Amino acid sequence: MKKLNFTITLLLYIANIAAQEDLKKNAIFHAELMAKYYNLKDFQKYVDYLEPGQYGNNVENKENYSKMWQSIMESDTSSLKITKLVEFKISNKQQQALFQISFHIDGYIFGTSSIEGQNWFFTQALSNALNFETVLSMVPTLDTSFAKLVDSKYGKRINYEIEKSIAPFNYTDINGNILNSELLKGKLIVLNFWSPSCGPCILEMPELNNMIERMKGKDIVFIAPAAYTTKDMLINSFLIKHPFKYQIVIIDGDDYNVVSFPTHIIIDQNHIVIERLSGYSSESVKMLEKKINQILK
Repeated sequence: MKKLNFTITLLLYIANIAAQEDLKKNAIFHAELMAKYYNLKDFQKYVDYLEPGQYGNNVENKENYSKMWQSIMESDTSSLKITKLVEFKISNKQQQALFQISFHIDGYIFGTSSIEGQNWFFTQALSNALNFETVLSMVPTLDTSFAKLVDSKYGKRINYEIEKSIAPFNYTDINGNILNSELLKGKLIVLNFWSPSCGPCILEMPELNNMIERMKGKDIVFIAPAAYTTKDMLINSFLIKHPFKYQIVIIDGDDYNVVSFPTHIIIDQNHIVIERLSGYSSESVKMLEKKINQILK
């Protein structure tokens, strides 16, 4: 009887392995088909394969998203290739897969499907230097164990969450001034995460400078953590053309859970995050200033 039970268990195990291999083959088939549509510049079929979270799970947004990809594909001569299935698992009632790709630069895509594996959806191409938090914002059902394969800093980045205390900081700005969070208690702190390669960041600088002028005499510290740049580049080149009145500090952008520039963060006198504003519009600085004035009342 024991031998029979062992045989049945072994057969079931072999059958499960075979079924898993079939699921993997199906995932690879759909990933390669998605890549084929990109290479054929069939933007509509390509977008049909993309994770709905990338256009906000909104049909109207999908139409605009498709037009964007049509524009991109018209001028893109590169080829998207699936090079390897890195990881496959079943989690959160889904088949989930991580693929290595060859594209403009080597990178990854993630894919998810129902348990039946009939309809697969994929993220757009992601670089090797990715932030798994960003991926989760598009595909929240992904198993977080994928993070160890693609993002060594997952869970270790500095966060600025609304109504949460900030992590202590001790910056030295590009002019040698010390900015220590403990010494700044009692003051309102306004952060502007930016990069010199960010067009919208540059666009809003004159408005931010004007806001600072209007805020003179108030107990506020304006700090601009700058990513993907150097002190010499800013002082000797960038700031000559684009004066910026914030106190600028150089950071490693990958140390922070800030996924888009510009991102403005308002921290109250007790070091609690009050507001977080990402992106740029004609109303961005007005909204920022209005919120600051509300806190100061």
